[in-house]
Amino acid sequence: MGVDGRLVTFAGEPVHSRSAEIGVVIPAVDEEEHLPGLLGDLSGLGLESVVVVVDGGSGDGTVAAARAGGALVVRSRQGRGTQLNAGAALLATPWLLFLHADSRVGDEALRAIEEHVRSDRREAAYFGLLISHPDFYYRLIEGGQRVRERLSGLVYGDQGLLIRRDHFFAAGPYPDEPIMEDVTLVRRLRGEGELVKLPASISTSARRYEEEGKVRGWLRNVGLMGRFLAGGKPRELAARYPARRPGGGRRRGTSGRATLLVFAKAPRPGEVKTRLARSLTPKGTPDYDQAAAIYRRMGRMIIEAVADAPATVMVCYDPPGGESEVRDWLGPAAAGYWSQGEGDLGARMSRMFARAFEQAGRAVVIGTDTPAVGAETVARALAALDAADVVLGPSRDGGYYLMALREDRPELFAGIEWSTDCVLAETVARAGVSGLRVTFLEVESDIDTAADLAVRPEVAGRGRDRRPES
Repeated sequence: MGVDGRLVTFAGEPVHSRSAEIGVVIPAVDEEEHLPGLLGDLSGLGLESVVVVVDGGSGDGTVAAARAGGALVVRSRQGRGTQLNAGAALLATPWLLFLHADSRVGDEALRAIEEHVRSDRREAAYFGLLISHPDFYYRLIEGGQRVRERLSGLVYGDQGLLIRRDHFFAAGPYPDEPIMEDVTLVRRLRGEGELVKLPASISTSARRYEEEGKVRGWLRNVGLMGRFLAGGKPRELAARYPARRPGGGRRRGTSGRATLLVFAKAPRPGEVKTRLARSLTPKGTPDYDQAAAIYRRMGRMIIEAVADAPATVMVCYDPPGGESEVRDWLGPAAAGYWSQGEGDLGARMSRMFARAFEQAGRAVVIGTDTPAVGAETVARALAALDAADVVLGPSRDGGYYLMALREDRPELFAGIEWSTDCVLAETVARAGVSGLRVTFLEVESDIDTAADLAVRPEVAGRGRDRRPES
């Protein structure tokens, strides 16, 4: 893990974030209209900061607006809690600030953030609520929220959340729920006595109320909150909370043919997952047979999981003479088998990408040791190429589990220090030198040690095998 930087997976300093004190996470879907204002506000923050916009699949110019405002871009599965967690996982700043894309942060709020961070307080903090609309009706809603805060401690995501990173992951993260993810986390913090109100407010758009009708929107909110506090399940309540009608542009589909390159080594004991083998028996002889069996299981799981991906699956095998072993292992699910050829990993990846671009306009490479990768992951990476030149799936060890390209880019592979925690950092730096736009996917873990198996017991053969989640 690249712990020297302020991005978890970056050991270097590709975004000048080494000294960053705070990371700002903004979930977004079709927020081209609102993002420039918020990003402009944040540029006035008197702290070294990194801003991450986590896009849930926008069809407008959200990603372009994020980059124009100096933000990093992550492409995650849609869902506010999921997007917030994805942004937080990418960052290693001491403090995190979560904001909605339609919020505005004035000078008073910026100074309150600076004071809270510099005082190094343990408590998480939130802002007062303002609704950016002149109608007196919204002053009544603001007043009602202040009463609810005093009586019940209820705080909404519209009011932001400023929290130490270690505190966030200890108390949270956000639950993977379609609604009430913000209320759930804040109630947990409030119950621990570790939540304070900052002496400033941030404003939020009135668009929900204006779209649905002022009174109807208020009644809906009150009803949902009452049912939630009475024990209602967020997934059941979500049916009563219609999706906002976005103001963004036309949804774009991924154009052209794509090739999915699955890198695989012949599953020979002692030649695959040797680090895993050593960790399985830390005080004895490495268990190379069990490590190879786990690797074989992962490979079959991943080939099954990507079968429905919108790309032609090609297995790229190593060593050059291992085709029959790999075919016997992974079977006929792939459209073909290509030898990676000679050279280091960079030379082999570059060679396979070049070959892929001979038959398709977009290409993705994955390995066989990240069980979280599936067809949806590949589809999301290809879709992200609509607004990026390079898509990278960061691994927690400082590398990447996925790369997607829209054209051959050999400069991204030559001279990289492979199998180090600098791989992702060096790749991002190379992309920057070439003027390439980079989008990240969620941070995921490779299976490299016995400890990694704890979150994927089916990989080790414990419990029922199931299709990996994306």
